Amino acid sequence: MDFSSVGDFLRQAASSKENDRKVIDEQLAPFLEASSTVGVTPEFHQSIETLVEQHGDEAYRQIGMFAIGQWAKVHEEWLQQHIMNEGMTEALLTMNDLSKITLCLQTLGTIGSFGGDDSWRAMLKNEVGQAVLENLEEQGIDPSTWMQEP
Repeated sequence: MDFSSVGDFLRQAASSKENDRKVIDEQLAPFLEASSTVGVTPEFHQSIETLVEQHGDEAYRQIGMFAIGQWAKVHEEWLQQHIMNEGMTEALLTMNDLSKITLCLQTLGTIGSFGGDDSWRAMLKNEVGQAVLENLEEQGIDPSTWMQEP
């Protein structure tokens, strides 16, 4: 290769990488486009692994239930939209999916963890307690009277 400038070098290097990336993408496409492929970003995976190291496999259960609960919430919102717009076919299809998601939540709720959930519950108690304390301080509410308010 003959380069007349740094800019020329960078353009050709970028072009070469672009071609390599295209070849890699084409080879990976059948795997990554399959509906059975599950993946998360490396950063998210590391966050999960950190929680598992700290709290055991209860972290998987809690994260799974949280994620599926969020998915159920989206389905509930769409269901309401379909009903408001009188899209009964769409509402029925959404309700069908929502019932499956709800079953997943119920199933996960019955599965125990090997390490128990004591560590996870202690972490939640600490996190939620701190968040409530900070919120009360911001609002100027005395924590000792907070739970007594109607």
